[in-house]
Formats: sequence, C-alpha cells, structure tokens
Amino acid sequence: MLESIVVGLIVVAATAYAAWALTPAVSRNRFAARLAHGLGGPEASGLRGRVATWLQRLAKAPVGGCGDCPANTLTPAERVQPNKQEK
Repeated sequence: MLESIVVGLIVVAATAYAAWALTPAVSRNRFAARLAHGLGGPEASGLRGRVATWLQRLAKAPVGGCGDCPANTLTPAERVQPNKQEK
C-alpha cells in the first residue's frame, strides 16, 4: 500500500515536471502570474507570499530547451527567410 502511494507521488511529480518543462515560456509565465496573483502576490504575508515569489521565480527560470540557449539568437522570421548570400 505504501509503495503504491510513493509510486503514485513519483508519477504525479514527473508528469507535473514534464508538463511544466514542455509548456511554452509565455504560457508558463502567464499561469504562474495568475496563480501568484490568486495567492495574494509576493506582498502577501506568510506562506502565501513566499509561494507566490517562488512561482514567479520558477516561471522565469530557464528549463533547458533550445529556446533557452544563448546561441539561439535568430527570431522565427529570420529562420524562415532564405539565405541571401547563396545567389
């Protein structure tokens, strides 16, 4: 019984992390901002304020995808344009 609960918690945690990591940054920021605002924002006292601050920091932290790489400096429009040097 205890093993099933532990396995269930691990699966839920892994699913939550995968969903968070694969969500676009704009959606992550929007979700975290709404949740933090619902908790009273960073100005709230006690645990709610600390959780709201943590959520905002978490939303802005890089997750480790290609969009987070500093070498990825081209915008999507620049990637689509043909290379003009090939003429």
